Amino acid sequence: MRDEHVAPPSEHWEKDMATVVGPAPGADREAVGDVAGEAGEAGDRGPASRFPTLAAVVGGAFALWGLVIGVAPLGDNSFLTHLATGRLLLDQGIPTADPYSWTAPGSPWVVQSWLASAVYGLADQVGGGTALRLVVGLSTAVLAALLWRLSRPASLIARVAIVAVALGVGTEAWSERPLLFGLVFLALLLVAADGGLDPRWAVPVLWLWVNMHGSFPLGLVALGLLGLGRHLDGRPSTVEGRVLGWALVGTLLGAVSPLGPRLLWFPVQLLSRQETLHNIVEWKAPTFDTLGQRLFLLQLVAAVVLLVRRPSYRVALPLAVFAAAALLGLRNIPVASLVLVPGMAVCAAGLGTIDGARRSLGTALAAAGLAALAVLVLVSAAGQENFELEGYPVEAVRWLDDEGLVGTEVRLVSRDFVGNYLEALEGEDVRVFMDDRYDMYPPAVAEDYIDLVKGLDPGAVLARYDAEVVLWDRETPFAAWLEEADEWGVVYRDEDWLVACPRSGPGQEGRCPAPAAAP
Repeated sequence: MRDEHVAPPSEHWEKDMATVVGPAPGADREAVGDVAGEAGEAGDRGPASRFPTLAAVVGGAFALWGLVIGVAPLGDNSFLTHLATGRLLLDQGIPTADPYSWTAPGSPWVVQSWLASAVYGLADQVGGGTALRLVVGLSTAVLAALLWRLSRPASLIARVAIVAVALGVGTEAWSERPLLFGLVFLALLLVAADGGLDPRWAVPVLWLWVNMHGSFPLGLVALGLLGLGRHLDGRPSTVEGRVLGWALVGTLLGAVSPLGPRLLWFPVQLLSRQETLHNIVEWKAPTFDTLGQRLFLLQLVAAVVLLVRRPSYRVALPLAVFAAAALLGLRNIPVASLVLVPGMAVCAAGLGTIDGARRSLGTALAAAGLAALAVLVLVSAAGQENFELEGYPVEAVRWLDDEGLVGTEVRLVSRDFVGNYLEALEGEDVRVFMDDRYDMYPPAVAEDYIDLVKGLDPGAVLARYDAEVVLWDRETPFAAWLEEADEWGVVYRDEDWLVACPRSGPGQEGRCPAPAAAP
């Protein structure tokens, strides 16, 4: 599939890589020495050599874009439970049984993202929501900078186009969930596979990834596909093989942790719950009804066009596998978008003549301006609310709390994301019907919850669990059933939410349980 008449990536890319990261293991030392000599001669040409390159400035602008994405107010429902767990972890250690629900109390729970939760808990302890947003913002800024690094084989204009589309996808798809750390680790592995990072760094990267998010097998898959593709192109896959070897070592060492080998088995355990997962939005195929999803579709089309321009198995294999995964599951889009970038850059090499190596007083001033903008972004973020809770039943929960209906003794039924919200608010002092830890709940509980969401025989489900209070969003089939049910009466309404309790008799008002006596 390799075109023997196509030139390798531009020389400025190879020289730039050698001067920035040094020679990769096994590199041609004499060739690297020549590059270093040229760089040294360039450095003697005058004061302008101390200015940043145009490419570095543009990369800084993309990193600033990434920072803006990450410092936005927090509100992801999964993150809220990770935050609650981080607080609990710092106080009591890693929980091994469910501390939050009344439908599966004490069920075995593998806190697969324990290290990410610990980071959240520590940041919250040190600086509250502001520190949490700073952690997320730095992560997205680093990820954006790594995207720019992965685009290096292309000319400046092509790099801008490739990374801008990927960051457009990230603006919608990157959130404060632990997957964000996984994306950073994946980007580092891709940089190493391109020879830009010592392969041995894959050991700590994979150890961290195993202990922060269950997506770590995707890194191994990407490295394997890159190495196989290089082999099919008729070239030695030495670098990819070394990175993959060290990555496997890091993966196995990931079991050296408070949770042990269970972390390595977690992804398989999760995927075995397909009957439940196929009902969850993020596990369903994308509908391309949002800007981020449409940008990913544009990115995918552009990647295919560029591959036709410069055929390569090393580009084609990751593109095919990760694009297929993204088309099957919405949650795979940010991963696929990242994996596409280096292949697109290689295939776009030679499009355009601006290499971005120019240095001038203008680039220095632009870099200073970006630094000032970064400070302004951080100052502005510090003045914002740290949490964006639109979509959560804030007022309804406040009413429930005033009525003594939020606690460990109340059988409250609510949406899964509301369960996450309650856990962040109350920690162990609340019990929820369901949250989004679908890997932990017994399948019967998850199936009953899905029946409630669909409005399928809700009376039977509520009776089966002896439910005492229901908090639900109004524009749903289940809420409509509650409004009409003889057995339940609505005791609270606002614009978006209602609360219902059982009636003591036909035609009577709903009667909620009496508040538990104070200890």
